[in-house]
Amino acid sequence: MFKTLQKPIFQDLFNVGLLVVGLLPLLVLSLYNHPSPIDDYCYIDTVFKFGYFEAMNAYYTGWTGRYFGILLNHSNPLVVKWASGFKLLSFLLILWQTYVLYLLAKEIFPKWSKLSLWGLIGGLTFLYVLRMSSIAEAFYWMAAFVTYTVPNILTLTWIVVMIRWYQLPQGTLKTLTAVLASFLVFAVIGSSETNLTIIILLVVGWWGYQLIINRRWDWFAFILIGVCVFSCYLFFSSPGNQLRMSGNPEGRNIPFSAIESIKKLIKLGIDWVLRTPLLVFSSLWIVFLSKTFGNQSFNRLLSVPLWVVLIAYFGILFVQIFPSYYGIGIEPAPRVVNSIYFFFLLGWFYMLAVMVHYVVQKNWLSAKKWYFPPSIKAVLASLILVSALFSPNLRMIYGDWLKGRAAAYDTELKERYAFIEQSATDTVYVEPLHSKPLSLYLDDANPNPDHLWSRCIGGYFGKKAVVLKPSNESKP
Repeated sequence: MFKTLQKPIFQDLFNVGLLVVGLLPLLVLSLYNHPSPIDDYCYIDTVFKFGYFEAMNAYYTGWTGRYFGILLNHSNPLVVKWASGFKLLSFLLILWQTYVLYLLAKEIFPKWSKLSLWGLIGGLTFLYVLRMSSIAEAFYWMAAFVTYTVPNILTLTWIVVMIRWYQLPQGTLKTLTAVLASFLVFAVIGSSETNLTIIILLVVGWWGYQLIINRRWDWFAFILIGVCVFSCYLFFSSPGNQLRMSGNPEGRNIPFSAIESIKKLIKLGIDWVLRTPLLVFSSLWIVFLSKTFGNQSFNRLLSVPLWVVLIAYFGILFVQIFPSYYGIGIEPAPRVVNSIYFFFLLGWFYMLAVMVHYVVQKNWLSAKKWYFPPSIKAVLASLILVSALFSPNLRMIYGDWLKGRAAAYDTELKERYAFIEQSATDTVYVEPLHSKPLSLYLDDANPNPDHLWSRCIGGYFGKKAVVLKPSNESKP
């Protein structure tokens, strides 16, 4: 995003540097990750008690219709007694999200160099890490990332697959691509209410766009609507959904949910625009695109009417907030806000690209007039670097890594596991954790022997319960 015509390679490298700044600590921290007492053990404790398929059926009928999320959570590494597998999962998840962003950027800007594409991903990743609501819930707590981060990635993968399907000739590859697209829709809908609404809006919106704007009956899009209907039936026919949605009197109140969703979206949008260098990146992005589009041919993926983009953009953000208010009557959790911010950034820069592409194609403004002198670009680059220095998220993840908090957390938990396994009692009392890196840590074990987490952790280790000692007992 930070680019000049005189020395493009240096600005591309600057952007890639931002990618390293955002990704490196996340990847390192994944090497210290552990399963959380919140939910991660309970899924596997249920498997050990009732069997793999019966455990999933119990969650589907008693708690939630997220059939794909249930499948993934009950397949977490603890099912084979591999707690270290959570480290690998988080590491691969971060790389997977980054690579899918690259694939999407490559489809939209096919003539760009690899360095420029990675530079684009660097800017997006930097902004995302800078202001995301909960890093732990995005990449390290499996029960959360399976429900939001994974389906977000699958949604972007679906977009890439759809773009490629329309370019393929008839044949086996095209058929297999259609099957993959259908499976992705099925998987995303079965992950969470938030992603269910996003993918339905995209599928139905694309079919409507083909019908109304392009005057074409798209059988492939229509078949995907059928997949949506079938998947939604599986999701909403779950008895568990009824139990969850009946827990708050404000749930299922459409006017309340719509008003609160709009208010929340406005509040979040103001925060993301004013408390990040988003406007700095946007100005550099616009100038760079004006030069790029001025030297390249027509881009069909950016020739969408602006009003369509605006409706889709607002719709995708709104439908992520609405289920929280409509389903259980409360504002979205940090893991949901992460997802909203993720699509906010993607939609923001795509919307700007559509606008610039339209202006350049109409020859409303000469590309020569879209220009920042080097001194201005240096100032803007400095603002980006300053934002990194004062970012609470970056300070947290680098502090957890470089100050050893994450390593100490990893060591303490390994020692705790060994102590539990060596204990001869049915109820094991463990010391509270002293190191609690906020990028990885969500909660400790519970001091109540009858608490669900105590029983779930105990069940995993073959004990009746694993209980946290009161803090005063652990003091010398």
